[in-house]
Amino acid sequence: MIDDDDSYELNDQGIRVLIGLTMEETAEFTRLDGTIGHGRPPGISLEQWAHAEDRRWLELYQKHENARQPFLQAGKTRH
Repeated sequence: MIDDDDSYELNDQGIRVLIGLTMEETAEFTRLDGTIGHGRPPGISLEQWAHAEDRRWLELYQKHENARQPFLQAGKTRH
């Protein structure tokens, strides 16, 4: 689970979401994260993941990380 504050931003409605994800995607990621467990190593290709929920978790994780990295590299946060 992603718990650090540098992973979140407020959306247009003022709801806390994972950077780069919609409110619905954040809820889906949280649900999948609880279902498939913790400690999935990033960097595994989609083909290496056996279950659809694993692949979806990875898609959402990668989308979030790709959006979050520019903020971390610039030393900025969007809270």
